[in-house]
Amino acid sequence: MNILVKIFSLLSLLLISCSTDSSSYKRIQGDALGTTYNVIVQSELNSSKIKQSIDSIFEVVNNSMSTYRTNSIISRVNQSQSPVKVDYHFIEVFRKSQEIWKLSNGYFDPTAGSIVNLYGMGPNTNVQSINRYKIDSVMQYVGLDKVYLNNQNEIVKAKGGVYIDFNAIAKGYSVDLIKDLLTKINSENFLIEVGGELITKGVNEKNTKWKVAIQNPIDLNSYYTEISIDGMSLATSGNYRKFRIDSQTGIRYAHIVNPINGESMTNNILSASVVSSSCIEADAWATSLMLMDPIEATKIINNIEDTEVLILTAVNDQIIPIKSEGWDLITR
Repeated sequence: MNILVKIFSLLSLLLISCSTDSSSYKRIQGDALGTTYNVIVQSELNSSKIKQSIDSIFEVVNNSMSTYRTNSIISRVNQSQSPVKVDYHFIEVFRKSQEIWKLSNGYFDPTAGSIVNLYGMGPNTNVQSINRYKIDSVMQYVGLDKVYLNNQNEIVKAKGGVYIDFNAIAKGYSVDLIKDLLTKINSENFLIEVGGELITKGVNEKNTKWKVAIQNPIDLNSYYTEISIDGMSLATSGNYRKFRIDSQTGIRYAHIVNPINGESMTNNILSASVVSSSCIEADAWATSLMLMDPIEATKIINNIEDTEVLILTAVNDQIIPIKSEGWDLITR
């Protein structure tokens, strides 16, 4: 938390002291969280200064939640059988995870990291053939009810083997942090995208509303639809890009693993796109809705304020869309 305060303070000073050429739109790009990010923002500040602050945010998130860093907080939690003190960002993401875990009836579960590793789609890529016995041996460590946050801001695990992975929510959280950053520097017009999760506000360089595309999951060279989401976030999850093929059996394992039964996703859902007031929620819901019955999923989303979903399913190689009640209204 203190690091972000310092970042915001720095930018406040820059507003006063930094001479600029104009309040033109700046394009800022980079690598972060194992993916790429793109930011388009109208600002008087120098692009390099804004990029420096954005990269500082990613550094904070990585130090808290990257399972690929052995010294990160989440890695210490996963490696330890004793309580581990966590930071503000870990707490924020953990509490939001608990909320969506309950609302999704357990389909969103960061403790599924153990199963993700078993399938070779996490930090551990050295795997053998998967069978039911191996899945069952790991499932004893899955369940967000096996972890809690105590009054000393420590994560306590009921079993030492519990492994937490925030990969399905950290990108969305980072988008929200960058949004807060740009709002702090008084930018009214921007688009932030991190690994496909994004948020827009205001207008683009042509003084029109931002429009974003949802990819066609059957023809990856085209898009299924184009929507406007002024002041809202969009996250899309699909089973058409990330997967692993077992070298011995030839079985294709989707990157989304069901935390209820430990099996790699097998249904006719091609993608789930979620629009929400916060990107952390859109990100988490997009993953969990891929695993749920589409009709039941939309019923849950219909009861959540400022959140809508478009689920694309496949029937005989044809895309059949299933929408929540307010999708068309909120994205037009």
